[in-house]
Amino acid sequence: MNTLTFEKISCYERQAEPISVSIPFASGQLAGAEQLILRDGDTPIPSQARVLASWPDGSIKWLLVHAQADLPGNQEKVLTFEISDTPTALSVSDRVTVTETENGLHVDTGPLAFLVPATGFLPLRDVQLGGKALWHATPFDGFTLRYDGVVVSTAIGAVTLTVEEAGPLKAVILVDGKHRRPDGSGYLDFHGRVTAYAGKPYVEVEHQFIHREEEVELALESLTLRFRPRADPAEQAAPLPTSSPQLALGQGYYRTLIQQSEGSPLGMVIDTETLLYQANEHFIDSFYGDFWADWRDATGGLALSLYQAHQNFPKGLLVSPDGIDAQLYPETVAPALLLRGMAKTHRLLLHFHEGEPAANEDEGLLDLVSTRSLQFQLPDHPALSREWFRANNPWLEDFFPAQIPDRLITFLNRLHDGRPEALGMFHFGDAPDAGYTNQGRGQGHSVWVNNEYDRPHACALYYALTGQRRVLDSALVSARHWLDVDFCHYDPDPLIDGGLKIHTRYHVTGGVTPSHEWTEGFLDYYFLTGRTEALNAARSVAENILRHLERPTMQTPGATSVREGGWALRALVGMWIGTGEERWREAARRLITMYLDWFDEFGALLAPYTSHSMPRVPFMISLTVNSFARYLLIEPDGELAERVKGLIIGTVDDMLAHCMGPDGIAYYKELPSLRRTAPTYHLLEALTYTYRATGDEHYLQVATRQFAAMSQEIGTRARPKFADDSGAVIDGEGGGRIFADKYTSLLLYAGAATAAGMLDWYEYPY
Repeated sequence: MNTLTFEKISCYERQAEPISVSIPFASGQLAGAEQLILRDGDTPIPSQARVLASWPDGSIKWLLVHAQADLPGNQEKVLTFEISDTPTALSVSDRVTVTETENGLHVDTGPLAFLVPATGFLPLRDVQLGGKALWHATPFDGFTLRYDGVVVSTAIGAVTLTVEEAGPLKAVILVDGKHRRPDGSGYLDFHGRVTAYAGKPYVEVEHQFIHREEEVELALESLTLRFRPRADPAEQAAPLPTSSPQLALGQGYYRTLIQQSEGSPLGMVIDTETLLYQANEHFIDSFYGDFWADWRDATGGLALSLYQAHQNFPKGLLVSPDGIDAQLYPETVAPALLLRGMAKTHRLLLHFHEGEPAANEDEGLLDLVSTRSLQFQLPDHPALSREWFRANNPWLEDFFPAQIPDRLITFLNRLHDGRPEALGMFHFGDAPDAGYTNQGRGQGHSVWVNNEYDRPHACALYYALTGQRRVLDSALVSARHWLDVDFCHYDPDPLIDGGLKIHTRYHVTGGVTPSHEWTEGFLDYYFLTGRTEALNAARSVAENILRHLERPTMQTPGATSVREGGWALRALVGMWIGTGEERWREAARRLITMYLDWFDEFGALLAPYTSHSMPRVPFMISLTVNSFARYLLIEPDGELAERVKGLIIGTVDDMLAHCMGPDGIAYYKELPSLRRTAPTYHLLEALTYTYRATGDEHYLQVATRQFAAMSQEIGTRARPKFADDSGAVIDGEGGGRIFADKYTSLLLYAGAATAAGMLDWYEYPY
């Protein structure tokens, strides 16, 4: 059960490969990070750990662990971990150190040393490889962004440096500041990240631009990072080499095609046409291809790789005798619309290596460069077992049932994989929805679901259940999209600022409403990666929800739709489970009290719809009932808990009495014009909670009838890839939320129904 399993990916052996994994622990299991011991067979291996969350008793709930593992080629590998009462400090052969200086933070990995400067985000300067200075002091000139004809750069101005990880195996430095105009004035915030590893000659760099200015929209015309190793001969300690540098460019989505040149520039732009005519079959959240450039002379070399360049197109690379241009948004393509509150993060790998090899070693060097770049695109990540998550469940709810039909896993896989695939810098990690688009909600434009109903959370839970790598990648990619695009980094309206935008055209043109704000996926991203920005975003969204809850309509029973407070309650419960902060439980308790009053006043959860009606809406009522049940996770006993259980039973009984068609299947809404057959997965979950509260199998029987009506295959409709007017390339058509709005309801229902013998008919015959 206490295993870390690496699936077979690379055909090459990886010695001391950097790995990271976040491990949950049950309350009282792990008192201190130093008690965790990793083993490769019988051999303990050094690790570095950071506590991400704790239980009320102070024991560790989530522990982020970094290590370096020896991984074989073309084989899987299993490490184990254990809790020791007498931990032994293990010596580290290679270590990374971070030292504060008056000029910034000096990082030394052993083979590589550099400075993250306190002025400007270059991102690095004073690079040394093997103790030897490479080129001149400042071979990078910062991230340069052009909008509306105005150029701003990260190269000048004071920045704030924060050490998130200090070693000995991994160092992470955060950099925050403003892009600067040539006159020094600041415009557009940025957030940077520099990651270095013990014993390694490569560095990962991230740059996020953030639109927190008052202008509603800007035209993003270009974004570039330039590497110029010979830019300033006056600073060069030794004479410049007279020979032409060796240049190479690698790109591919199956085999990597490597072009080489001595002196003649090499370049490529990945644009709309590129992607429309590439027959890629990879699941794009995990992998599409590779894109890197290499420059080297007698002094040394640099291979610069762009992470997920195809997915985040347009992207370009140009390598010439002058250096490398990383075109994160090429100036040769049409400008992109950058709306207030949006951001975007780019990741790069800077792989420093020795200079010109002997002629017969040249191919080997480029193979090494290419292999490391591919490792950057698809790194090894170990999976924990389902049994470990069941025994150490940080989400508290029964998301790891003892048995469910294997056929349901097939169904869930198709749901997970079946949403349309979208490529594009502001679009990757999200999907359009044909239903919303065809309703005209985008006024003729594609409507993006903004990962409704919390796809990051659904994927994180499904990954914990199955250990499937592409599901983990979906959780991370969709959460990253949220953090960049859909999360509102700034708006003058406090009911929009810091919130999560509703499904809309171009992601952010809609408003913010509690029925489409989620916190659990942000928290999962934090717990799985240790990125504090996700924890901060979860808190921000929760704060936005609290501001909405202060509105009179959110405090008056029957004044707004049932689901508005229902999703707000789910978000607040998630915050308490994730952080343990009492304020979130208090806010959830106030909401629960309002719903109790609501039911008492109307005898049901009735809400306004047309000017003359307050119909029952089964899917909205059901998802709110499900939030009532989640509230019991934080207050399982006592008088209020009993009242909540009664509210669950009374509300579900009311739906069964008034919301079923003549076939015993739920309808859409309680008006004659809307009583079309529309069974909802949320009702399965609500019926399951009612079964838990009463022990009456009739509720599971009704749920099984609904499930039988919905269990046909679901997927996207086939159509040719197309480019929409927002700049995205889209493959597939159909529902962008077909997995996230069903997963937890299906799983919780199936766990109960399988145990009761009600899903035997649904299992595979052999």
